[in-house]
Amino acid sequence: MLKLKNTPIVLILFLSFCCTGFFEITYGQETQTDYYMVDGQKIDLQISSKYSAIKLKEGMSATEIRSFSASIDTTEFGKIETSPILENLGILLVRIKEGAVPSTFRTAVENLRGSSEVEPGDPVPVYEVGGIDQVLVNEFIVQFKSDVSEANIQQFIQNTNAEVVQKNEKINNRYTIKFTGKSPREALTICNENYQNPLIDFLEPNFIRIYPQRPRIEGDGMGARGASAPSPSATPNDPLYPNQWGLNNTGATGVSDADIDAPEAWDITKGSNTIIIAIIDEGVDTDHPDLSSKIVTPYDAIDGDNNQEPNSWDGHGTACAGIAAALTHNSEGVSGVGWEVKIMPIRIAHSNSPDGDWITSNLIIEDGIRTAVDRGAKILSNSWGGGSPSSAINSAIDYAITNDCVVVFAAGNCRVSGSNACPQPVIYPANLSLSKVIIAVSATNEWDQFKTPTSSDGENWWGSHNGPEVTLSAPGVHVYTTDISGSGGYSSNNYVSNFNGTSSATPFVAGAAALVLSQNNTWSPNQVRTQLQNTADDLGPPGFDNKFGYGRLNVCVALGGSCVYGVAPPASCATIGFPIKLFDTNFTQTLVNTVLLFSTVLVFLLILILQTMKRIIKV
Repeated sequence: MLKLKNTPIVLILFLSFCCTGFFEITYGQETQTDYYMVDGQKIDLQISSKYSAIKLKEGMSATEIRSFSASIDTTEFGKIETSPILENLGILLVRIKEGAVPSTFRTAVENLRGSSEVEPGDPVPVYEVGGIDQVLVNEFIVQFKSDVSEANIQQFIQNTNAEVVQKNEKINNRYTIKFTGKSPREALTICNENYQNPLIDFLEPNFIRIYPQRPRIEGDGMGARGASAPSPSATPNDPLYPNQWGLNNTGATGVSDADIDAPEAWDITKGSNTIIIAIIDEGVDTDHPDLSSKIVTPYDAIDGDNNQEPNSWDGHGTACAGIAAALTHNSEGVSGVGWEVKIMPIRIAHSNSPDGDWITSNLIIEDGIRTAVDRGAKILSNSWGGGSPSSAINSAIDYAITNDCVVVFAAGNCRVSGSNACPQPVIYPANLSLSKVIIAVSATNEWDQFKTPTSSDGENWWGSHNGPEVTLSAPGVHVYTTDISGSGGYSSNNYVSNFNGTSSATPFVAGAAALVLSQNNTWSPNQVRTQLQNTADDLGPPGFDNKFGYGRLNVCVALGGSCVYGVAPPASCATIGFPIKLFDTNFTQTLVNTVLLFSTVLVFLLILILQTMKRIIKV
């Protein structure tokens, strides 16, 4: 049995922390630029400034691992980020402590590799790409061409000294492999050398992805934001509905009609229970009173089973589900955009502590997307993104679109300062919207402003990503929605009053897409996307722009309703069979111009009448 002596370890780490100059010599190998290939594009990989990773020696007991981890946690430079996904591979993830210098942090971690608990050789690299961190492990996804025989596949595996980790039984000629006796970096080199092998469609790392903490939430107050106003006939009796400005903004906060015109849309259709929205996220609370009757065929892509219940602190997926399709008009909590549609929870990631980051992998994400399609989801709501592109994830998105699924992705959130300071471009996979039929969603507020750290909503710590890939925008601040039941999630009760981010904007669009498909169940994903973008309320400069895209979502007009932006709706929103937009966002100016025109005509007519009367009097 290996015996650990924590005091010498801590002493070594302390000396390492003091000797930062040593870093340039011992860790100089990580200054090189690694890369891999996706669709003919070279993706450069830069070493992370926030994380490092350690490969443990085989045979260590759980007690020994805990003791070694604790010795790192007591240092001044790092803290172990628990990750079952990585621990199953014998890897510990170390996060830099606040205030530590990155070069000092990496020097100290490098020196740990000389201890008896750590596997000698090249380190396990952690890269920072597209706003997230990614761990390179000796695990690679290979898609052989459809006509390649099993014999040729086995010959390739033998020639590259690889071994099969898993053969995918659902995807023809798909394997997960590792290269025997090689470090992750050495394996990456073999991967790149075989990128253009004529037997292969793609060969890429199965990156372990570390997504930043979900959008910040402040407080959990459930007080009303303003009194309700007269509404269309389809007005839910849910007690928190009057506070859901994104559905119906009465002007109590922000400006009137800065919303998606949901009640007017519900007068046209409340959706169909045959339409399913997959919430691809960190799990959904299936026992929530406002969600339980909406749930169908849950799936956990992390474990490959149907138990996807989230950790008690992972409220993100539950909040997204409530926006898209909470049980509506049941005198309970909130209303969902997709009044009658169903919810399919798909868990692709989770955090391991309340302040922890999301951890997942390319294979997990791909499996989650493909399983949602196979189980009958017609809309995929994805309030996540970032990092480098993946051929495996791209293939799953293509699979969804080919099977007539509407795919919606968040454009991403930037921060007020730091490496992800606003403004920022649209993140992957939302940035594929110009080449694939994807709906990329940015965020707006109660004033119909594009969300920035200086917009009028007061959430000054974040803004929405923007760029030519944005399709349309939707409400993204102070969103009332479902939370994990009881004291879990964001609040101390079943609901949260201030969910935010492009994470919250995305399920608004997903719910709207479900209503459009309910009305037009033979439409393709492209037809649904075109309808939503062509009927959005045009904000910002006339026409398309990089912030709002084609405009802010208006589900009533998307359904053929005569809901005019800036005009109070009638008691019931009539359908006319096709979308009409009589006015754009310059409605006030248009109204003034119209009044002036009619006034001019009226004055002209009065002058003619007076002149005619004068002639009659003279006669």
